Amino acid sequence: MTAKSAMLLVLVLVLVDLALFPLLIVWLRRIRFMQLIRDEGPASHKSKAGTPTGGGLMLFLDIAGAVAAYLFVMGRTSWTRLDVATVVFVAVSFLSGFLDDWTKEVKHRNDGLRGYQKLLIQTAAAGLFFYLAHPLIIPVLHLASGAILLGGWAFYAVAMLYAVGMVNAFNLTDGLDGLLAKTSLPTFAVAGIASLLHPSGLAGILPLAAAAFAISFLWFNGTKASVFMGDTGSLALGSIFVAWAFASGNQLSSILLGGLFLGEAISVMIQVFVFKASGRRKRIFLMAPIHHHFEKLGWTEPKIVDRFFVVSILFVIAGALTMTWR
Repeated sequence: MTAKSAMLLVLVLVLVDLALFPLLIVWLRRIRFMQLIRDEGPASHKSKAGTPTGGGLMLFLDIAGAVAAYLFVMGRTSWTRLDVATVVFVAVSFLSGFLDDWTKEVKHRNDGLRGYQKLLIQTAAAGLFFYLAHPLIIPVLHLASGAILLGGWAFYAVAMLYAVGMVNAFNLTDGLDGLLAKTSLPTFAVAGIASLLHPSGLAGILPLAAAAFAISFLWFNGTKASVFMGDTGSLALGSIFVAWAFASGNQLSSILLGGLFLGEAISVMIQVFVFKASGRRKRIFLMAPIHHHFEKLGWTEPKIVDRFFVVSILFVIAGALTMTWR
């Protein structure tokens, strides 16, 4: 795919999304696919109750558009195992997110799927991805110098842990109006540009769909949001990023490219560890993930989102510097 056709694809997807989002929002309201707010969440979030969620459903249309471009515009006559692995991974993540949203918002179970159920589904999705992509993903993690860090089964063990962790990191970041869409946009933009120079199959096209979704979604998700993406969108976005990272061989660089999201996840792990280790007496943060900590400090949502956006750009620049651009 040329740079011009990639930009055209993003433009078309954004325009279609902008036209269809109002219809999706009306439909979500009609079926009462509304956001429930946890009692333990920030008090300022109470006003968000009743906002339509499931906006991530629009990402399905963007993914379909990217797949169509991959097959017909690029003239692909067959799919590789890596393409199939990517579709399965993203589809399972998307469907599990939708099931979680549906359970919470329509069935009125505020916790949605249980934690172990989510973990099992995400682990199975990652396992299927690496199993199907095995012949085309070299199970070796090495530095630019050639020094091998991991290989064989150790590589896959760490890769599984990273894949599940990163997908959840995207999900945890989706906690403020516009936060995930805005902070993931530079990440997917760089991933998409890199894929033009070093094609990696369908996994290299999907970041363009993710970027288009982020752009159009921001129009409706900025403060005060008219719609939330829900787990449907956040888990799918995370799986797209993970699939691209391994398909393109940018696993190490993706740690920096997704540094902000990992930071959100690490803040939760630290909070839980300290809380349990202290006998439920101490916390490091006022609330986790860390964006809620800043809310508790009195920062407004737009201020947090804008500053996290800057941090995300810095992480993306650092990650881009570690990638090959020739």
